[in-house]
Amino acid sequence: MSNKALIIIVAVVLVLFLAFPVVMTFGRAAMPAKKVAIPDLPPLLNADNLPGTMWVVEPQPGIKVNITLNAGGQAVAIATNPIVKKLAGTDMLAGSWSVNGPTLTVSTEFKGKKYATDLVIAGDKIYAKEGLPIIRVK
Repeated sequence: MSNKALIIIVAVVLVLFLAFPVVMTFGRAAMPAKKVAIPDLPPLLNADNLPGTMWVVEPQPGIKVNITLNAGGQAVAIATNPIVKKLAGTDMLAGSWSVNGPTLTVSTEFKGKKYATDLVIAGDKIYAKEGLPIIRVK
């Protein structure tokens, strides 16, 4: 085997080895998140008992966002995936939240544009309207 062929084989193996984790991350991100049926329960969470709680939403496998609901309707969202930070330029967004019956509204501003999402409170759990569960961690 010539030196050129050996170098090509080593280069191909090295590229495959280095690219594997990146390909797997994007492959997982392309899979849809697991959705559930939202139970029809009266809301047990409200503006009085939500401050100080922390929640995790995983909109796509491998992409997790930690959301802390602070007093005074203030919220902080932190993405734990380094790809999010690289694409968005930040891993933290400040925002606000409010409760109206079974609806929890969270909002933020990113690059000059306002974003708001209505979530569903069912019992002591929170769901995105599509049925994506938001897990309480604190």
